[in-house]
Amino acid sequence: MLKETLAANQASRICREELWDVNPVSGWYSNLAMIAEKQPVGTPVYRQQALTRWRTFGKAADDQINNLKLGLQLGYTAPKPAVKRVLMQLSIILNTPIEESPYFAFALRDDEPVFRGQIKDLVKTVIHPAIQKYADYLEKEYLPLAREEIGVWAIPSGAECYRAKIKQETTLSVKPKEIHELGLKTMQDLSKEVGDIGFKKYASRDMAYIFQRAKEESQNYFSSEQDILDYNFAALKRVQALIPTWFGKAPKAEGTIRPYPEYRAKTGASGEYYPPNDAGTEPGIFYINTFDPKNLGRIDQEATLFHELIPGHHFQIALHYENHSLPTVSRYLFNSGFGEGWALYAERLADEMGLYLDDISRLGMLSSEALRSARLVVDTGIHAFHWSREQAVDYLKQHTALSGNIIDGEVDRYIMLPGQATAYMLGKNTIVDLRNQAKAQLGPHFEIREFHDQVLKNGAISLPMLQEQIKEWLRTKNNDY
Repeated sequence: MLKETLAANQASRICREELWDVNPVSGWYSNLAMIAEKQPVGTPVYRQQALTRWRTFGKAADDQINNLKLGLQLGYTAPKPAVKRVLMQLSIILNTPIEESPYFAFALRDDEPVFRGQIKDLVKTVIHPAIQKYADYLEKEYLPLAREEIGVWAIPSGAECYRAKIKQETTLSVKPKEIHELGLKTMQDLSKEVGDIGFKKYASRDMAYIFQRAKEESQNYFSSEQDILDYNFAALKRVQALIPTWFGKAPKAEGTIRPYPEYRAKTGASGEYYPPNDAGTEPGIFYINTFDPKNLGRIDQEATLFHELIPGHHFQIALHYENHSLPTVSRYLFNSGFGEGWALYAERLADEMGLYLDDISRLGMLSSEALRSARLVVDTGIHAFHWSREQAVDYLKQHTALSGNIIDGEVDRYIMLPGQATAYMLGKNTIVDLRNQAKAQLGPHFEIREFHDQVLKNGAISLPMLQEQIKEWLRTKNNDY
C-alpha cells in the first residue's frame, strides 16, 4: 500500500500543485486552524512548544506567497473563483475577535492567564499580520493574474495531471470519458428512483422539480444552531442502536458533532470528518454547517451524518486506528476511492437499516447519491472537457437538492481538488459489486456483518487490493463449505 501511495503521489507531482495552492477547501491557513484545535497545552513544556510553533506562522505565509510567485513565473496559477473564495475566508478570519479566532482555540484549553495573554498577543502581532499580508498579495498582485479557465487542462501538462490525480484519488486507472459516461448513466438510473417517490409525494417524476419541492418543504425546520445539533444527535443515537445487527466490530472511540467555525460555515463548507487521536482520548468529530439555520433544509442532514460518522468515515477510520495488528504507517495512507466509497455506501446502507425518518430524508439520501453521480459528470466536465464554472453550477442545480451557497462551495472544491470528487461513486460501486459477488457465491451462507468486517479490516487499502482481499476471503469460505 505504501508503494502504491508513493507511486501515485510521485505521478501527481506533474501537477505542481504547490505552485497554485490557493485552496478554499484545504488551504494552509485552514489546516493550521485545525492544528490549533489539537495543539497540546496545560504544562510548561507544552506551552513553550506552542509558543515556538506559532511564532513561525509568518514563515508559513511567506512560503505560500513565494510559491505562488514562482508559479506565476512558470505558468501555473489558481483559478479566479478559488482566489475570490479564499479572500472571503481570510476577511472573515481577520474580522473575528481574537478571543474567537480559530488560532486562539488552544489557549482557551489552558488555565494559565500569562500563557493566554502571550497567545493573544501572538495572534495580534504575528498571525493576523501574516494573514493580512497573504490576503493583500492575493488581492492586489495575484488575482489580476489568476487564470479564467477553471480546469487543470489549462496548466502545463494538464491532461497528464488530471489522469494522475484520478489514479491518486481513486486508486483506479479509469479514463475521464469513461467516468463522465458512467455519471450520466448513473444519474439516469437515480432519476427513476427519485421519480417513484416524487410521483407518490408530488405527482411528478421530474427530478429537479421533486428535489426543489422537497428542499422547500424541509426549510424553516430549524430555528437555531441547537436545533440542527439536536436533530443530528438524534439520528446518531438511532444508528448506534442498530450497529450490532449489521457489524461484528465497532470502534471504541466515540464520534461526535461540532459546528464549523464561522469562516468555514459562511463560505459554503458542507460537512467534514476529523479522526480521533492516536490514544483514543479525543473523539472523531463531524464538523457540520449550522450557518443561517432558518434557511437550512433538513433534507440531506441524516444522509450526511451517516456518511461522516456512523457507519461512514468514523466507523471505518476509528476501527483502523484501533487495529494494532496493522502497520502504524497504514493509518496515514488514506485514499478517497476506499474511504469515500465506503462512506457513500454507508448512506445507502442506512436506508437498508431503516434509519431515514421519512420520504424527505430518503430524497436527501438520493440527492446525496445524485450529487456523487453529478460529480462524475462535473469533475470530468471541468478538468477534461473545458466546462465553465456556470455549466458546473447549473448541472448541480438541476440534479441535486443542495442550496446555492453549498453548490458554489462544491464547485470551487472540484476546481481545486481535481479527481477527488470522482472517487465516491467509483468506490461505492466497487463495494456494491463485491457484496453482490459474495451473496452470489455464498448464497445462504452470506452474512452481512461478516462481509462488512472483511471490507473494513485492513483499513483504507486501494480498491484493487480490496478486490483481491474479498476474492481470497470468498475462496477460503467456499473451501470451508
